[in-house]
Amino acid sequence: MVWNVHFQFAALIIALVIAIMCFGQKRLNFAAERAFTRLLFVVIACIILDIISIFVINYRDEIGPTLTQVSCKIYLLSIVFVACQASFFSVAEIRYTFKKTWIYATYLPLIAEVLVFFFFPVKIYVNGNEIYTYGVPVLATYAFCVLYLVSTFVMVLLLRDKINLKRRYAIYFWMIAWLAAAVVQFINNELLVVSFAMSIGCMYMYCKLENPEYHLDFATNVFNRKGFEMIMTEHIKYQEKKALVNMEVRDMNMVNEVFGAHAVETVIMAISKFADNIPDSTLFRLEDNLFCIALDKPEDAEKALEYIIKRFELPWTVENGTIEIGVSLSYIEDTLKFKSVDDLEEVVHYFAAESVKRPSGEILTVNDEELATRQRSLEIRHAIEWALHNDSIEVYYQPIYNIKEGRFSAMEALIRLRDDKGSLVMPSDFIEYAEKNGMILKLGEAVFRKVCEFIQRMHVDEYGIEYIEVNLSVVQCIQTDMARILKNIMGEYQIPPYRINFEITETATGSSKVIDKNMRELLDYGCSFSLDDYGSGYSNLTYVVNLPLKIIKIDKLITDSYFLSEKVRIATEYTIEMLHKLGMEIVVEGVDSEEKYLAFKRMNAEYIQGYYFSKPLPRDRVLNFIQEWL
Repeated sequence: MVWNVHFQFAALIIALVIAIMCFGQKRLNFAAERAFTRLLFVVIACIILDIISIFVINYRDEIGPTLTQVSCKIYLLSIVFVACQASFFSVAEIRYTFKKTWIYATYLPLIAEVLVFFFFPVKIYVNGNEIYTYGVPVLATYAFCVLYLVSTFVMVLLLRDKINLKRRYAIYFWMIAWLAAAVVQFINNELLVVSFAMSIGCMYMYCKLENPEYHLDFATNVFNRKGFEMIMTEHIKYQEKKALVNMEVRDMNMVNEVFGAHAVETVIMAISKFADNIPDSTLFRLEDNLFCIALDKPEDAEKALEYIIKRFELPWTVENGTIEIGVSLSYIEDTLKFKSVDDLEEVVHYFAAESVKRPSGEILTVNDEELATRQRSLEIRHAIEWALHNDSIEVYYQPIYNIKEGRFSAMEALIRLRDDKGSLVMPSDFIEYAEKNGMILKLGEAVFRKVCEFIQRMHVDEYGIEYIEVNLSVVQCIQTDMARILKNIMGEYQIPPYRINFEITETATGSSKVIDKNMRELLDYGCSFSLDDYGSGYSNLTYVVNLPLKIIKIDKLITDSYFLSEKVRIATEYTIEMLHKLGMEIVVEGVDSEEKYLAFKRMNAEYIQGYYFSKPLPRDRVLNFIQEWL
């Protein structure tokens, strides 16, 4: 008897080890993983059938010709089936794009192989150490396997832009291994290495692509960000609706400072185990303190959120006792609202950050309204970035009328910017966003440079303009090097400091130490300051008295309300009288009618700003407008 099964047993051991390693870990069960599992099972079955066929051939006289033929043909059919499953595996990531007719057509060589078996017997050759089968069924098996390999190669080549690079390399390795084994076995029938080539191909694909550990967070043994991207990509492609609960764990810095890094690991592990036990869900750890729970049944979201909130109302155990931990929750109702996993992941992180701004345990529901707000924020951000990069920031100037002198003696610089479509974006749309995201620093510097260039190039003093007012945001005011930056820019354009008056708001005055330092430095340099929007907030007189202010600008809200309320009228008149006694000058904003102009003129306000005289004008028009008044 010839027991030439060394390669088969080696192949079986390799394949079984891969199966043990594969199923010994948590699995996401996405399409590619399922395709690999099917391929691995078929390979194991094929190797076992190979061993059985050799056993049957050796005992063919006792077993009989019928069972011998059946055994050999089933093994040959399993080889073709392996090639078929390998073809499915190669396009598992994009199989959803194929029509069912093409998928059914993939099985045609298998059907043809079965038909060949009905009409042609398998011939057996045994001589010395040689044992192999031959005949039409064997040739058909070779032919159909080559057909699968060639078609798979062509398919992968044509769809290479859609198929993951690592998957392409794995498929190429598989095909090369198979072809090499087939050539070796065809030339030397004694070397039965096809099964061994199958197992080696599976081992390479497992190590390169399908190891479940690639999708696991080693610290908590829950799925990681890569796993999230893999499974959510598939859900979006296959239009499988999911709901996501995002859980940002708070207070970890405090835990680290008080109890140490080990306590942080203990708490995170405990939270992971708790969240991983939520029924019908999959848990992902996207960042150190950010977890995402994908719910198989979106209707269970309310129950899951309540479950999480109740648990976080209880303390968590650490080595030296217990500690209370806060949690920020955001809930995405439907993952199918997103076209790609990149969009979805960006939304998860965005609203996780937004939820942290809310009280612990409060749920931020990510609905259409919230998504629209976020989309508008992205558009604004893009517009700001584009404007900064392409120097499309514009400065408009609103003339300020000097009542006593009967002319325009100052202007306020107001920022405007254009997006990539050339459309003008108003400050009300982007200033608040820029302040929240720190982009106001670059915007403010860009505006100030343009103002200095305007003063230098246009010689505004020849038009009677004594100074230009430039707004400083709260974010700029709290920068310790603000004064240095502004002085450097004025020096670069050789602008006399008295030509600049900086406007600050009541909000900025709250950072008294920093703003006072910056103000003193700029005042010593020769600039002046005014308080903008006086009356729009709490109008804290402490700041007005203590800060080195030259001008107080009465907010448009007061200007409008003066004619609507007797109390406002009395308060406004006394306020202007008080500010005059403190030695300050008054600019009244929002004056848009003769009635308002005359009323504040009677109260001895020094300056008027508003549409009654002029709206903000671009730099090339504002001086022409002022020229007409000279």
